[in-house]
Amino acid sequence: MFNAAIQTLLSGDLNAIGLVLGFVGGLLLFFFGLPPMGVLNQGAYVEIETTPRMKLYIRLSQLGLALIAGGFACQFLALRPA
Repeated sequence: MFNAAIQTLLSGDLNAIGLVLGFVGGLLLFFFGLPPMGVLNQGAYVEIETTPRMKLYIRLSQLGLALIAGGFACQFLALRPA
């Protein structure tokens, strides 16, 4: 079962690649949350100190969003006529 799935991914099937990218991106968002919106922090009276761990979580959540977007793009490109 896994051999067939790996062969499909290695053959360059854009739909399968898009599914994997979307799944991994969804997992990253589930574990690290959505990145904070800078608009909500504007006008705050107290400046929030950003720790290295917070920076890591923000980067991983942004990566998750990018993977989901890339997955959608791959699946959309897979719809092109052969």
